[in-house]
Amino acid sequence: MSKVKITYNPFKLETAIWIEGELVRENSVLNVGSKRLQEWVENLPTYLYEECNENEFDLEFVGTKMDLEDVEEVVEKAQSEGITIHLTHIPVRELDHMEKRIEDIFQELIEGPIDELKTEDLKASFQQALNDEFEITVVATMSAGKSTLINALLQQKIMPSSQEACTATISRIKDTDDTTFTAIPHPTYGEPFEAIEGVTLEQMNVLNNDENISMIELHGDIPFTDTKETSLVLIDTPGPNNSRDENHLKMTYKNLSESSKTLVLYILNATQLGVNDDSKLLDAVAESMKVGGKQSKDRYLFVVNKLDQFRKGEDNVEMSLAKVRKYLANRGIEDPHLFPASALPALDIRQILNHPDEVDEELEDEIGPIIRKLNRNEELHLEKYASLTPSVRRKVEAELETVEDQTIYSLESALIHTGIPGIEHMIKLYVDKYARTAKVKNVVDTFQQKLESSLAFEKMKETIARQTGKHTVIKAQIDALTEKIQYGKESEVFKRQIERLNPVPEIEREAEQLLQKHNEAVSETMAGLQQDRLELEEAEALSNDMFKLAENFSASLHAKLEVLIEKKLNKTAYQLLDEYRQRVTRLMDGIQIEGLDFEPYELVQGELVFNEQMIQQLVYEETVKVGEEVYKNPEREGFLGFFKFTKPKYLSRDLMETKEFVDGSEFGELFLAEIEINIRKMIRNICEDASHVVENMKQTYQGKFKEVDRVLLTKLETLNRFTHEAANIGDLLEQSQRKFEWLEEMEAKINNIIELEIIQSEEDKVIDHTTV
Repeated sequence: MSKVKITYNPFKLETAIWIEGELVRENSVLNVGSKRLQEWVENLPTYLYEECNENEFDLEFVGTKMDLEDVEEVVEKAQSEGITIHLTHIPVRELDHMEKRIEDIFQELIEGPIDELKTEDLKASFQQALNDEFEITVVATMSAGKSTLINALLQQKIMPSSQEACTATISRIKDTDDTTFTAIPHPTYGEPFEAIEGVTLEQMNVLNNDENISMIELHGDIPFTDTKETSLVLIDTPGPNNSRDENHLKMTYKNLSESSKTLVLYILNATQLGVNDDSKLLDAVAESMKVGGKQSKDRYLFVVNKLDQFRKGEDNVEMSLAKVRKYLANRGIEDPHLFPASALPALDIRQILNHPDEVDEELEDEIGPIIRKLNRNEELHLEKYASLTPSVRRKVEAELETVEDQTIYSLESALIHTGIPGIEHMIKLYVDKYARTAKVKNVVDTFQQKLESSLAFEKMKETIARQTGKHTVIKAQIDALTEKIQYGKESEVFKRQIERLNPVPEIEREAEQLLQKHNEAVSETMAGLQQDRLELEEAEALSNDMFKLAENFSASLHAKLEVLIEKKLNKTAYQLLDEYRQRVTRLMDGIQIEGLDFEPYELVQGELVFNEQMIQQLVYEETVKVGEEVYKNPEREGFLGFFKFTKPKYLSRDLMETKEFVDGSEFGELFLAEIEINIRKMIRNICEDASHVVENMKQTYQGKFKEVDRVLLTKLETLNRFTHEAANIGDLLEQSQRKFEWLEEMEAKINNIIELEIIQSEEDKVIDHTTV
């Protein structure tokens, strides 16, 4: 039995693995590099078996509790595969501790002796890193209860909901901890409309039905999270068949793509699985889950709603969830994280708990039987069936134990049984595991960049001051460098590189490859819809079905193209910036060239024109049998007919009618040709927009480089003082030395923020022993 030790730092994405006290070789399968633990941990048992050729191990894991749960899950699963792992956890300081240290160090920086670290620039960078938004995309098919679930999470009725598809705009709900919501309506084009403070459900309904409004921005409290931890944003998307703006569907596909890191709540109606409008979305989910390891799987929470609506004798919860698993597996989604829920009762219960004096008798009478049903019927304790991690399950169980009223009338326990609190805990866990760790790293990077340039500057000043015999030469070099910068010679090379920047041809080539794959997928899907011959009415109905399919394919392609553009532009821009930064070295303190501030820009999607006139081009007439008529045989009529008993008494004849038909194969070919024409038109528009973005980016960078030049000139002027103020050189050296020592001390503190710190005190030390 081999002894294995793993240390994993989620902030630096550093993993070290030892076997029998020796670090694994570089060519070992266990050398996972700088990948996130969730990308490789599922393969850990296999890797250990391949490396050691045995099936029992002692594993010591040094890392956070959040990451420990993923290791525990893999260890438990390995047992069924014949690999036994005895797991021990060495606890380390957790997120809350690190965030507190960040706040303390930031205060030290702005109160310290370095003027460059007191600038608004640093404060802005710090706040930007702290307030980086984390998005949760909420997707559902018609009547799944999406708006009701969002209202349950918000603990108030703010999003319009009904039995019919009701979300026609995108709502972007940002957590600000304000008690009331402010709505900012955005038209498809132009400036946003006037903000509506204290917006009501009725006002939101009006905004949602206004065809001039494309997006509604909402600012208010998302109760289950705190803005101090992360800036959470819920994105309420229209259903696939209910979006009035073609960009809505594109945004949905973009957030579902593998390149996106947003958390996705995919809501399914337990009473109505398999509706047509979610097939393409689930295909996109399946494609995204194939890459990125466990994180890609973790970011999809499948909420199975309306599980309280079954009656006795109908499907129970376990049978319903089994059907959902089978349904998703048929779409290529294996072993999904399922969360059964009853959103409407959760919303009603929270309305009563939060505003007991405002509850009307009708609601109390309506919710009373549901509360008793949820508490009395253990089968409806939905939290039991949810894909909760051990820590979240312990939290939910602890919340149940602390409920004072343990009767069947308990509102608090019924709320937990709706499954909604468990979903909220899982969202928080995902945010902690992925978003907050990234936020900590971003803040530390911001500090390090500032400190490194300040340290380099102070060291340069000290070096110049000490070399009194070379001051004349140094001054001449500084003057020469100043002249270069003033006349633009130093940065002209980089400016010309920016002028040559043109990723559009590469985008066009990759867009053509995407188009080919798109055409193959469309042809394959639509082949099943085509028939040899269609009546005109059938062709018109079929064209609507095909249009919806094409619209989904087009939106999916559009989203992929937009992601492609962002990657190409950002990659090229950052390469140029890095080159420029290296040339001017770290003297550029105070300048934060953050690269392309790439905002999603509006793309014009080609209209899929398929109208009656196009169908008429394919119409032809033909006389066809539409029925059969039975009539008496005239040969059997009359006296003589009586003796012709060998002849049939009744005959039948075909009823013929001239009808209009469409050739099915020609119909499909024309439709596919029209799709390709419009897709190519869309690609041209995208590439044209990309060209405009590139030009704007060039202008932005030119301005940034001029700003860099100005700051560099200022620093060179400061350095020059150290070459000619000989009388004050002692004072200057003393000041510089004090600053240098302070900067080194702060640098050490900042570097230690994201180092794993093992808990040493016996009071805090808790070691988990798990043997599977």
